[in-house]
Amino acid sequence: MTEIGPLSASQIGSFAYLTVKDRLPIILTRVIDYLYREKVLIGDKYGEGGKEGCKEVVGRLSQLKNEIQTNKPLLLLQTHPDPSSLFDDTDLWNRQFEKYISVYGMPPKWFTAPWLYVECYMYARIHEAFYLCNPLREFDPFEEQKKKSLIDSHAATESLATHVLSLCSRIPTLTEEQLKQSVTQLIEVSVWGNRCDLSLSSGADRTQETDLLISLDKLRSNIIENNLDSLWQLLVALPEDQRDIVLVLDNAGFELVTDLCLMTFLTEAGLATSVTLHPKTRPWFVSDTTHKDLVWTIDRCREDGGSAGEMANKWLTYLSDGRWKVSENKFWTTDLDFADMSQIEPELYSQLSKASLIIFKGDLNYRKLTGDFDWPTTTSFECALRSFSPAPVLALRTAKGGPVVGLAPGVSERIADVTRSWNTSGDYGMIQLCTFS
Repeated sequence: MTEIGPLSASQIGSFAYLTVKDRLPIILTRVIDYLYREKVLIGDKYGEGGKEGCKEVVGRLSQLKNEIQTNKPLLLLQTHPDPSSLFDDTDLWNRQFEKYISVYGMPPKWFTAPWLYVECYMYARIHEAFYLCNPLREFDPFEEQKKKSLIDSHAATESLATHVLSLCSRIPTLTEEQLKQSVTQLIEVSVWGNRCDLSLSSGADRTQETDLLISLDKLRSNIIENNLDSLWQLLVALPEDQRDIVLVLDNAGFELVTDLCLMTFLTEAGLATSVTLHPKTRPWFVSDTTHKDLVWTIDRCREDGGSAGEMANKWLTYLSDGRWKVSENKFWTTDLDFADMSQIEPELYSQLSKASLIIFKGDLNYRKLTGDFDWPTTTSFECALRSFSPAPVLALRTAKGGPVVGLAPGVSERIADVTRSWNTSGDYGMIQLCTFS
């Protein structure tokens, strides 16, 4: 049997190759251009030091872009000004760097080291570029794009909120089959909300301008792995006072709204007695949700009023009365394989082990669940998870790169006959459950 290894950009023409060659430099260029364009406004907000700091950060990012394009070796991260910070992961990154050298006898390079490693490393370097500039230490270069993504999705947000509020009001009258259908529908909405990914588009606009609910019937045939029946059986079999759901978030914007609406219905229906949300601790992969993004989303929906405002008030209530909580951990902003979590971050693994169900959103989480290995598509999901088994795992994603596992024989070939880029386009969804039973 051929040994299965991690995906890398070493194969010319592969999606990993095109990501490192094209998408990553474009993302950096957009950040650099943004800093040039907005340096006066940044100066108004952060003072003259912030304005001058833009030049400093641009210098670091320009150097990083050159390193990628010329396939230079990766560098150790510099020690942050506050190494005692709860979310400082410099040591984790540098240990990974040194481990790579000890295994391969040379520093990692952009086009030969594992794709997941170098892509995550770029975002760690972007964070470092700002963090080392004291006035801009907390600056999020992707904040404007994330906010615009939600604002431009206002109609879709309002429509979804109206629908979910109506569903919630009718919960006492719903039969079990109707309840199942409602959960099914909102999980599908959450899956397709995952298409609004700014890192896939290199930071270009990816908003949800239309009512997603009216597209679900048409999209259902594009769900290539669908474990909804097993998921429903799991949910209703849980003890009524022990339905603790963990949601590891992906993108801000409309996708975050779909996730929060799903959690709202599960909470109102008693299918979730507690919800723990895991955002990123820093700006990550352009559109990933930080705690700050979560707070802004709730505030923005409240300001917009209407059904979105009413829904946001529910979210605030859940967070204030403890039914929902937010948990942050630096592990989510490393390249580390989730199979290594129990050794590297045992406290987080222990926390997840107390959950009744862990929901992982999006491609990046899926890549880390599966080690970003070049698995055959017929590999079972449980096999690809390897030693990561804290609690039942549900992956919700549209395939936009990285591994795809758990498919029946012949499925990937049949889809590829229709759409060559099926596993990178975001047009095919997955609802994949592993109960380890």
